[in-house]
Amino acid sequence: MKKILAGLLATYCISYGITLDELINRAVQTSPVLKEKQVEAKIQQARKKSIRGSRFGSIDVFVNGVRYENTRILYPLTPPIDPRRLVGARNQLITGIRYSLPLFTGFEIEKNVEISSISEKVKNIDYRLTKNQLIYNIKSVYLKILELQKQTLSLNAYRDSLKKLYDDVRLAVDLGKKPETDLLKVEYQLKDVESQISRVKNSIVSLKETLRSLVGDDSIDLSEIEDVKITQYVQTEEGEYRQRIGSLDILKKAEMGEKIAVKKLEIAKGKYLPRVFLNASAQRNMGNSEYKDLWQIGFTVEFTLFDFGRRKHQYIQSKLEVEKARLEKQILKLKVREKIADALSQIKSASSAVEAAKKQIDYAKKVEEVERAKYMEGVTDMFNYLYAKSQRLMAETSFYNSLYERERAIAYLKYILEEYKDE
Repeated sequence: MKKILAGLLATYCISYGITLDELINRAVQTSPVLKEKQVEAKIQQARKKSIRGSRFGSIDVFVNGVRYENTRILYPLTPPIDPRRLVGARNQLITGIRYSLPLFTGFEIEKNVEISSISEKVKNIDYRLTKNQLIYNIKSVYLKILELQKQTLSLNAYRDSLKKLYDDVRLAVDLGKKPETDLLKVEYQLKDVESQISRVKNSIVSLKETLRSLVGDDSIDLSEIEDVKITQYVQTEEGEYRQRIGSLDILKKAEMGEKIAVKKLEIAKGKYLPRVFLNASAQRNMGNSEYKDLWQIGFTVEFTLFDFGRRKHQYIQSKLEVEKARLEKQILKLKVREKIADALSQIKSASSAVEAAKKQIDYAKKVEEVERAKYMEGVTDMFNYLYAKSQRLMAETSFYNSLYERERAIAYLKYILEEYKDE
């Protein structure tokens, strides 16, 4: 049995083609998905600076050209008034500069600044979570390709053995020792195996294209990929993993979402407060080759007396958003626990399947040898022998499926625990 498993796992010691780590490193550099998240983070950074700038108000330059129906004075009248010195014009041009500063807006600007700072942190978390997801997807597809490649090796070996059997049976038929129908049975089995090999190869081609898409490089050479080192031990006690839930970025993101909802609720409360603005301007009124320079500075206080329930319902909506964010955080914690339990269950099931497949391979190999001897001695028919060969193939296929399914389950657990975000 040790020789059989050594043959099956011999390729693990062979290094060839591109490695999984090389693909991951390239994906971190070239993936358009990660680049998009980086751009989103920069957009949020710019948005934060824009909101911060609104605290300092704005300076505007204005020009106003007017033609009146009759002559108008160029500037407001102030006592003492001397009619002889009044200057007027029908065509007037007013140019100037204006500065407006929000002194108090019910804390809206301050809260929006705080929201933008939190949102920037959320975007950074989004990048790490996307990276974690991307690496897991690459690992999952990569492992599936390896699994199918091992299936191809088993199918090729099975096909070669059938070809040899076909030659042996043909010789026996020619000598009159075996019926010609045995030859047809082997030929049918050969065609079925060729069809399976073709399907598996087509799946490999499709998965490699998926891998190129994930990496973000359609020119990457995936003609040969290196096998991975099989994980020897994994902790399957759930309690240890549950302790790490609170430190996960996905929970931190949910907490930040709750903080943003609280800030928006505070903004909604601030709508009931007055708003105070400082306004200052300097201008030149011109007409009929005359001009007058004017300036002013003042305060504006605005207070909404009635808005037909708009502020009230904004407040109610914001309050419900806070409650929703808190519930979403609780639901997320439960889902993470559920996923951890599911991943551990998959690991345990796959591990048991690997051990069972090892025994099946050993048993199927012995049965095949016995059935071959019986068939050659004429004790049994071709069907039993071909069935024994197919059972050996199924055992090998089950071994590879379980082996790589276990690796995918381990990768899934690491994905849930966000172990890939810092690679």
